[in-house]
Amino acid sequence: MFCINCFHKNTSVANSRPNKKQPQVWRRRTCSQCQSTFTTYERPSLADNKPIDLSDGSTDTFNLGKLILSISKAFTHSPDGAQYNALWLAQTVEDTLSIERQTITPEDIAATTHQTLKKFDELAAVQYAAQHQLISSTRKRGRPSLREHEPRSRESPSR
Repeated sequence: MFCINCFHKNTSVANSRPNKKQPQVWRRRTCSQCQSTFTTYERPSLADNKPIDLSDGSTDTFNLGKLILSISKAFTHSPDGAQYNALWLAQTVEDTLSIERQTITPEDIAATTHQTLKKFDELAAVQYAAQHQLISSTRKRGRPSLREHEPRSRESPSR
């Protein structure tokens, strides 16, 4: 890895620790030229490690950019939320998928994203679910519809 101060290509790892809760490694690095010390946080890329199994039998790679855009679209009620939180939410989804599953489908990505958004912003979760057909608008049996409460006219409509 190159030095972030002098851009020298030779750095050494002085200390390294895995994170207990996330698939992430903390490393303290030292540059051999300028002797500066800096810290890096390294995460595995889901695109390199796990293929996505598509419904037609083919495979695709995970695209974090697509997920960020998809999450951003769910924040129509809060443009600032989309701007500031979409990247971090997408990385949370990526971390969750890299820990939990061996094989990934688009449905797994949508469900995990929906659950993550539910914990963060309920309205964004509902909008995301509507965009990805995770919810339907069918009424539960036995509930009256709004039309039943409208006053009915006893006269026949004239034409």
